[in-house]
Amino acid sequence: MDTEEYIIKMREYFHENPELSFKEYRTADRIEEELKIMGLEPKRITETGIIADIKGNGKKTVAIRADMDALPVTEENQTGYISRNEGVMHACGHDTHMAMLLGAAKMMIEEKEKLKGNIRLIFQPAEELPPGGAIEMIKNGALDNVDFIIGQHIWGLFPAGMVAIYYKDMMANADEFYIKIHGKGGHGSAPQDSVDAVYITAHLIEMLNTIVSREIDPQEPAVITTGTVNAGYRYNIIAAHSELAGTVRTFSVEVQEKIIKRIRDILEGLKSIYGIEYEYEYIKGYPVLINNENIARDIEQAAEKLVGKDHIVHPKPNMGGEDFAYFLQKVPGAYYILGGGNIQKGINSANHSPTFDVDESVLYTGAKVLKEAAMYILNKEIK
Repeated sequence: MDTEEYIIKMREYFHENPELSFKEYRTADRIEEELKIMGLEPKRITETGIIADIKGNGKKTVAIRADMDALPVTEENQTGYISRNEGVMHACGHDTHMAMLLGAAKMMIEEKEKLKGNIRLIFQPAEELPPGGAIEMIKNGALDNVDFIIGQHIWGLFPAGMVAIYYKDMMANADEFYIKIHGKGGHGSAPQDSVDAVYITAHLIEMLNTIVSREIDPQEPAVITTGTVNAGYRYNIIAAHSELAGTVRTFSVEVQEKIIKRIRDILEGLKSIYGIEYEYEYIKGYPVLINNENIARDIEQAAEKLVGKDHIVHPKPNMGGEDFAYFLQKVPGAYYILGGGNIQKGINSANHSPTFDVDESVLYTGAKVLKEAAMYILNKEIK
C-alpha cells in the first residue's frame, strides 16, 4: 500500500469510528498501533493524548499537531464510510488531520537521514470542547524541548488544493455567555398581572445585536450570536423564566471587555424597567490565534513548491476559534488552512455540517505540505 492509499484508508477508518471530546479511546489506540508499526515509541501523556518523536540528526525540534475529536452531529452523507457511531460525526475534518499527520510521519521516517533535527508528532484530544485538550497536553510535556510548532486545518468551503496562509491574526477569541431571565408567570389572558420572560428575552436579543452594530468601531471585528433560547410551558401561559446562550467573537481584548460589560449593563436596564431578576455567566474561551509571521512565511514557501503560487491565498482573519492558540502562546509557530471542497464532486458543505465531507484526493497533498513545511523550518533554522 502506497502512502496516498494509506492516508485515505486511515481517514476512512477514523471517519467511520468517531469519538467525542475527551473520549477518543479507540482512536488513540489505533494511532498508537500505527505509530508502533512505523517503528516509533508513542507516549500517552493524557488519557487520550499522544506524542511521538522522529529522531533526526540535531537538537532542534519541530512539532506538528493534529486534533482527534468528533462532534455530536448525525451524519447525512451517503458515502461508503459514514459514521457507525450514531449521533457522532467527524464533521470538522479531524479525521483527515490525523490521517495526514500519520502519512506525513511515514514519509519523514523514509527520509530520516534528511532531518537535521527532530519531529514531534502531537495527537491532541478535545479541540471541540472548551477548555480543550491543548492545555493539558502542554502541562504534561507536549512542548518540552520543542522549538517550533505547525498545524493544518482542512476547510470544506475552500477548493481542494488551495492553501490559506495567515501571517498574524488568524482566529478570534471564542467566548460563551449564558443568561437566565426570571420574571413573573401568569395567564396568557392577563399580561398586566405578569412579567413576561419571553417578551423580555426577545427584547434582550434585539438589544444584544445593537452592541456590535452601534457601539463597536466598524473596523474592529466582533460577533455576538444568540444560539439557543428556551422558555415557556404552554400556548396560554405567560412564561416566568427563560434561558439563552450564545457566543462572542473578538480579536481585541478591549472590545471583548466592552461587550462583557455592555451585556451586563443591558440586563441591569431590563431589571430596572421590568422588575426582572437575572443570572449572567460569561466564559472566556480559546484566545486569539496569532501566527508567527516568519513561520507562516516558511510554510508558504514549502507549500508553494507543492501546489503552486496560484493556489496560495491570504484570507482575512477567521471568526472561528481554535485551541491551537495555546501552543502558539508557548513556542513560535503557525496554523494554516488546506482546502478540501470540490463543487464538481458535490463536496461543498461547511465544516460542522451534517453533510461535511472532503475531496480525498487532496489528503496526500496535505500530508506532503506538513512534511515539507516541517522539514523546511527545521533545516532552515539549523543553518
